[in-house]
Amino acid sequence: MNHSSSRHRIDALYFVLGAFVFWQVVSIVVANPLIIPSPLAVAWQMVVQIQTIEMWQACASTMLRALIALFFSFILALPLSFLATFYSRIFRYPLDRISALMQTVPNVCYIIMLLFWTSRNITVILTGIFLLCPMIYRIFVEQLDTIMETWHPIWKLYPQPKRVLMVSICIPMLKSAFAAALKSASSMAFKVCVTSEILTGLASGIGRNIQMARLDLNAAGVLAWSIWLVLLAWGFEKLWSFCIRGFFTKTRNAHNCEK
Repeated sequence: MNHSSSRHRIDALYFVLGAFVFWQVVSIVVANPLIIPSPLAVAWQMVVQIQTIEMWQACASTMLRALIALFFSFILALPLSFLATFYSRIFRYPLDRISALMQTVPNVCYIIMLLFWTSRNITVILTGIFLLCPMIYRIFVEQLDTIMETWHPIWKLYPQPKRVLMVSICIPMLKSAFAAALKSASSMAFKVCVTSEILTGLASGIGRNIQMARLDLNAAGVLAWSIWLVLLAWGFEKLWSFCIRGFFTKTRNAHNCEK
């Protein structure tokens, strides 16, 4: 396990160094900082940004909007996926069709329509929910379908109330689905929120700073803010993995104690 982890870190280090060298060579060949700024110029922008209160406020604002959208997307998607699985005759078809429809609508359309009805801040959050909820719902439904197909013969021999099947049996089995949904949805949440911040013209957030850097023709600044966004999303992916392991370990231990 330790050998595998060390090997993974070494591979990641080689990748970063290779990407850095390639980026530096391309920036020298192009010789135009408006097209491809050098990695050192971008790194300097990041050093300048991290020393300002504006950078921390922008990251906090974007993070808060992304987390709110992510939280409510899970709150909606999880029960809807159970309804679609355990009461499929009533809910499966309409929920699948609505989910498919919501996934085909571009986020720009959501933003334009929502701006007629809500504030810009609420528009960013709702746009995130409209795009994330169908994706999370689909992940949960596919995993629940697999669980039902695998365990249905046993549950048929030893029937249990649906509440027990959903809460005590299926939720602990959704660990991989939770992990996949959180990793995919958290990265998507930050992307959607930043895009929405740019299009709505919010006064704070990473999106606003990317837009301001673009208007100033500061390509290094745009890339620097983009890297902060990637690092923020990556950090939350690691946090979710840690939280999921802890939550499902406690759930499994509690279930064993009850036995």
